Amino acid sequence: MLNYLSSVEQSRFAELQGKLAQLTITETEQAELSALVQKAQSTAAKRTEAIEAVRKTIAESAISINDVFGADAITSAAAALSAPQKGPRKQRVSKEKAAKPAKAEKAAGLDVVLIQVKLDKTAGAPSRYKKGQKFGKFVSSNFKRLDKDGTLIENLLHYATPLGKTYFATEEGKAELAKFATFVHDTPVAA
Repeated sequence: MLNYLSSVEQSRFAELQGKLAQLTITETEQAELSALVQKAQSTAAKRTEAIEAVRKTIAESAISINDVFGADAITSAAAALSAPQKGPRKQRVSKEKAAKPAKAEKAAGLDVVLIQVKLDKTAGAPSRYKKGQKFGKFVSSNFKRLDKDGTLIENLLHYATPLGKTYFATEEGKAELAKFATFVHDTPVAA
């Protein structure tokens, strides 16, 4: 609720709450604290009303998310949401050298995680399959363990990210999923 107040008001709110907690707040300060709470609640209510009005307009006008943002922006946003969130890392290479491959991957849409599997909860990082990923000589044991009784594709779809599920519903995605499933089925696990 504090995010609906200005930074000055947030500071004053915190100060008044501290006084309230220590039972040293005056009646005037209580009234001020109450007014700040009412302002935050009112701002939150106005924001909620504005959001509902926008939603109603979108529904009444039959506006789709593609009309507003476009496929590229949606794909980028979904990729950002499906990418693992990591803290800052110490880089061993200069920023210029490290940034070029990442930008090239993003531009080509190759950094999008489509499937993420971690069956063994105690060891190692999850196995990930990214859009357009090149296949190696071995497959991870997490993926291999999904190859049971001819249900590999269904099992892979179970672990697909939201973006992956959307992508695999397209013809291009179905073809890529079939190629990946063949790779998982035919390739040995790393020793």
